[in-house]
Amino acid sequence: MPEDIQILQPTDLVVFTDGACSGNPGPGGWAYLVYDFDKVHEGAQQELATTNNRMELLALIKAFQLILKLKKLTDKTDLKIYTDSVYVIRGATQWLWGWKKRGWKTAENAAVSNQDLWMDMDQCLYKIKSTFPDVKLTWNYVRGHTGVLGNEICDKLSVKASKGEYLNLYTGPLKNYSVEIAILPPQGELPEMKKKGPSGPAKKEWYISYVNGVYSRHETWAECERVVKGRPAQFKKVSSAEEEDALKLKWGV
Repeated sequence: MPEDIQILQPTDLVVFTDGACSGNPGPGGWAYLVYDFDKVHEGAQQELATTNNRMELLALIKAFQLILKLKKLTDKTDLKIYTDSVYVIRGATQWLWGWKKRGWKTAENAAVSNQDLWMDMDQCLYKIKSTFPDVKLTWNYVRGHTGVLGNEICDKLSVKASKGEYLNLYTGPLKNYSVEIAILPPQGELPEMKKKGPSGPAKKEWYISYVNGVYSRHETWAECERVVKGRPAQFKKVSSAEEEDALKLKWGV
């Protein structure tokens, strides 16, 4: 067995998470897999109007909330997080403190995207670290679709959730789980976030929606989400007048 492969230890509490979204924004789903030596918990749910980053974030928030509810954490716990989201890892480990210090503003003085969920994430981390100051929390990047079992399970669950398909979620003894997940993957190298190109300004993008016969344009996803969330709606991110006109024609506006 390769040296960087780890075997589940009695002190390990392992979390895999993933998010999926069709359209980005569009219908999405989140999923987590939480397990230790005794028990496995699967969780997943659909969100009708969302983004991929929100689903990645919400998956881990829901996993943290479950862990706090289960009261399995101790100061001796090795809490291992595995995610394929660079956004989640860098946000939680590098950016969060600065955002809070600046009043939830980025270094460019812009509003932090997904602030509501980052505030929930901050609360979860605070509860874990303040209650169990000696807990060992490690963030592990796993590249998606590379055969890592925990990631593959969460990927399938989140995709099924995003499509509104039936979810047969498992909660029960680890020994009865249908997949052998006691072998933990090695940590992958965390990629750099994609940066805007050096030539010219960033490409302008906006959102359009069509709800109950009313067509609207929105500067941000937050504005669009407020209009479409919980309603039968058509919506899309666009980057040109031509793309917008084509969608208006398709929608019959």
